[in-house]
This record gives sequence, structure tokens and C-alpha cells, in this order.
Amino acid sequence: MNDRLPSDRPPRPVLDQVDRRILTLLARNARMSARAIAREMDVSAGLVLDRIERLESQGVILGYRVEVDHEAAGFGVNAFVWIQMDPAAGVEATLDHCMTIPEVEIVNWTTGEYCLFLTVRVRDYAHLQQTMLTRLRTIPGCLRMNTAVGLAHRRRVGGQYTFTWKQSMGDHHDE
Repeated sequence: MNDRLPSDRPPRPVLDQVDRRILTLLARNARMSARAIAREMDVSAGLVLDRIERLESQGVILGYRVEVDHEAAGFGVNAFVWIQMDPAAGVEATLDHCMTIPEVEIVNWTTGEYCLFLTVRVRDYAHLQQTMLTRLRTIPGCLRMNTAVGLAHRRRVGGQYTFTWKQSMGDHHDE
């Protein structure tokens, strides 16, 4: 994942409808072949391969991932942890440190009093307690924590791509 600050990023590539459609199809199924994408879009496989290579080289496509059922993998409890940080704590160092903690799935530096927001995956509540006491509390600059346990959720497979195009770009293709 690209963790650079917005000011460090190169200019954003311009994506057309073909690029967005390829991204939408890959977001739905990252294992989809260029030939299958081409058939779905009624274009040549060469065009799809060229576009995918360009999207990768421009940093639009950062990688291809496996969808995991956390419950089946033994990590069915998710928690959200807000951490109040010492104002002297460095953003990049803190984010990097948090990503060394195996239970941390996502870390965000946010606005507000509790500027560090983590999504944590654990086996059970005892594992959550152990993680909070032995790993999260020791994050350099950690002053205070608030935690909420997820009870139910919905998640858009493939991230935001399938709805963003339709609403902000006027693309009306199916997901």
C-alpha cells in the first residue's frame, strides 16, 4: 500500500472509462485473466494487458490480494482502537511501528484528540486484551486508548472502486 503523504505523491494519472472498467473487474476478481477482461469489455487482450501494465507502472494498481474469511482463518474478532498520541510522536515512525504489530490490519493517522485509529484482528477477547496490554500500549507516544469491538459489518469487496466510478465519474457500467 502506498503510505506516502499526499505532498510526496507524483501527479495523479488520468483514468478513462477503459481503465476504470478494468479496475472494477479486477477489484471484483483479481485472478481474472486479461483475455476474460477483454471478452467482458469487447476489446483486445493486448489492449487490456497494455492498460494493466500502465496502471501498475503508474502506481494505480499496487498489487493483487487474496480475500480471506477472517472467521474461518481463526481471527473472527475485529476491534477498533483509537489512541491518543503524544504531540511529539512522529507520524511516519508511528505508522511504521504499528504495521509491525501482526494483529493490526489497518492504521490511520487522523484528526482529533485520538489521532491514531487502528483496525485490529484477533482470535478472541483474551487475545484482544493481550494485544492491547502488550503491544498497543507500548506504541511510542501512546497516552490513552479507547476500544470498540465490531459486532457486525459489511465490506465492499475490491474496496471503493465499484461505487466511486458511478457516482463521481459518471461511469454507468455494472460492477
